[in-house]
Amino acid sequence: MNKKTLEKRNAADLAAVLKLPQGRRLLWRILQAARVDQHGFVPSDPYATAFHCGQKSVGLFLQAEIEEVSALVLAQMRAEYLSEKVSAQREIDRESEEMHHV
Repeated sequence: MNKKTLEKRNAADLAAVLKLPQGRRLLWRILQAARVDQHGFVPSDPYATAFHCGQKSVGLFLQAEIEEVSALVLAQMRAEYLSEKVSAQREIDRESEEMHHV
């Protein structure tokens, strides 16, 4: 398989994953674990710094691949994550309120 064909197949595979809510959630968790929105520097610990920079490098690779498939999907992934986070917090607040009224 030549390089161009492989790149097209990889992009199609990623596009298929990104069509699924489960795929977007999984990739979002990976991006968060890779700390793509944080710096990797750990004061006085070059090994931890190197580790975090390595994580971020993988995350940035994945982020670039996602953006190449669809420039808008990262914003969609972030919005879906924030929506779930707000819903979860509302559920926690509701349960807490119910416990205080018992």
